[in-house]
Amino acid sequence: METIKAKIQELLKYNDIDIFDSFAKEKDDPLHFDNIMKTQENLMEELKVLAKAEDTLLGRTMRFHMADSYALYVITKVNKTTVQLTWIKWCDAWQDDRLGYTGSLPYDYASRQVRGGDKLAELFATGK
Repeated sequence: METIKAKIQELLKYNDIDIFDSFAKEKDDPLHFDNIMKTQENLMEELKVLAKAEDTLLGRTMRFHMADSYALYVITKVNKTTVQLTWIKWCDAWQDDRLGYTGSLPYDYASRQVRGGDKLAELFATGK
């Protein structure tokens, strides 16, 4: 679990970077917008693998549709009946109006959404 918590903190440190400044960076700079997004995507994938191995929702991401994209959140705390989510400043940096920067949802809802996403990805990965 400590590895998952550390990876979550690593992912969330990118929330502090000014997106407009990142566009001014050189393409090979790790803080260029495209490189930040790629690093975030890699961290989210690592978290997914770690969380699945631990059979936990901690570190899993949830998406909420916004305009032509979505708001992206990571589960930062898991309780018996709720999960806490923290916003990820990713891509267009949309925030869900109901959650804002951080919020909570029922555990059962979060579990169904995450597990359902896993099943959907599994279906497409196997070509069924």
